[in-house]
Amino acid sequence: MAEEKKEEKKTEKGVEKPPEKIPEKNESVDAVVKELEKNIFSIKFYPVAVDEHAKDEAVMHVRKAYNEGNETVRQIVLFMLHEAIAEFSEFRTVHNFEYMRMKNPAVEPAQARIEVYKKMFNYNTSIEGVMELVSMLGSLRGGDDSAKVLTYHYARLCTWESEASVLLRNAVITALGESKSPYALNALMEYAKNTDNEKTFGRLLQALEKWDEKLQKAEMAEPKRKKIAKELKAILAMGFKGGHYG
Repeated sequence: MAEEKKEEKKTEKGVEKPPEKIPEKNESVDAVVKELEKNIFSIKFYPVAVDEHAKDEAVMHVRKAYNEGNETVRQIVLFMLHEAIAEFSEFRTVHNFEYMRMKNPAVEPAQARIEVYKKMFNYNTSIEGVMELVSMLGSLRGGDDSAKVLTYHYARLCTWESEASVLLRNAVITALGESKSPYALNALMEYAKNTDNEKTFGRLLQALEKWDEKLQKAEMAEPKRKKIAKELKAILAMGFKGGHYG
């Protein structure tokens, strides 16, 4: 009896604590990831291997996955969209067979040709494709994270000047105007207050006018709403006066 009590005491003190159980793999998340990958591929393969209806269906499913998913799913969606949008970093490169062989000397000729085809035909290797993906980010609901991805890409697009970067910057500004994220509104106001580019300022005003229309429905504390409304009114007034400098 004494030995039994001694053994119980030993266990209670945790002297021989068993190893922690390793969490099992989350099969439901894996299934969501596979479905997301399939839909992202459908978007990227438009218009050559996928028709417009299939692409639009894929866009709808990706948007739904983000809007209704948990934090893990949402971050995966943003990661995949970021990866696809980041293709604009190679817009100055003309992709051909020799380029692919130079980039990866060990690649087989057949695979090099496949890589060229991808660059030629994938939707996200074109301006219009990246613009649609940017618009998707602006349509996502439920948090500031999607707006932050937009401002990340806006910052990079501001570092070089070309017609492509102008088109994509304008697309980001429009998406921030469509967003319901207060972070998007703050970013737009900061850009408007500090830019010296009148064309950019005009675009920012258009996006801020959309926010002016929906500010009362935005999710924020009333004191903050009043403060932002006052600041927003002042910025919009600069536009009515004909620009930054009146």
